[in-house]
Amino acid sequence: MGEDAKIHLSVMSDDFGMCPPVNEGIVEAFTKGVLTDTNLMVPCGSYSEAVQLAKIHRIPVGLHVTFTAEWDYLRWEPLTALKSMKRSDGTFHVTVEEAWKNADMGEAEAEFEAQWGRIEADGLGITHACEHMGPDPWGRVAGLFAFMLRKKKKPSRNKAHAEKFNFPRTNWDSNFVSSALSTDREVVRAKLREWIHSIGPGHHLWQCHCAVDHPSLEQMCKSTHPAFHWARTYRMIDQSLVLDPEVKDWIEKRGIQLTSIRQCPVEGF
Repeated sequence: MGEDAKIHLSVMSDDFGMCPPVNEGIVEAFTKGVLTDTNLMVPCGSYSEAVQLAKIHRIPVGLHVTFTAEWDYLRWEPLTALKSMKRSDGTFHVTVEEAWKNADMGEAEAEFEAQWGRIEADGLGITHACEHMGPDPWGRVAGLFAFMLRKKKKPSRNKAHAEKFNFPRTNWDSNFVSSALSTDREVVRAKLREWIHSIGPGHHLWQCHCAVDHPSLEQMCKSTHPAFHWARTYRMIDQSLVLDPEVKDWIEKRGIQLTSIRQCPVEGF
């Protein structure tokens, strides 16, 4: 089979470094499941543990650029002063809108540079960058990414956002996000099966959020938190699917090649 006729699939879990259950889940998904890649949240408390785990298991990592801290009880601070983008307690704002409403772009650039530099200083290569919790309504994230990724000569993972604002990106033929589709595992599994059986030659991305099941995940926030299901439920579903032998069988029977994001074509430079 020629290279153009092959189906390549990258399976990426976000939030490496956020907390111990996420770190453990990503390692298990990479060593025992179909996970191929992850990305690091540098300001978080379990970042250093994640770095060591990435080195031990040779997990390809990108930068999950972090300007927000969404949980009630699990909080983190910027690496730099970043006065315009943090709360009075020194931690990041909860929402993207709050974070970027009064952002000083020079401060934001310095924080992006610090997070990138910390990963490199810790001895890891960076495959890509993507924004934690998505872009802002004013296009400030896009402007920052356009400048920084051309400077770093690395792509953004999020093709649709990067394509809209014309900055470097991975050239996926399709992108399936299993997280937040449903709190019913079987509904998500059925949609995943349909997608895996529909993709054709090219490069495809399955984006997920893995974690081992642990009560501390729900202890990150109140039960009334708008993202409560993101704390535990969606992560449990993603973890089970990445480890599911039948999912692996679907991939193998179609001749799909599990491929790191490092091998994905890029454009927009």
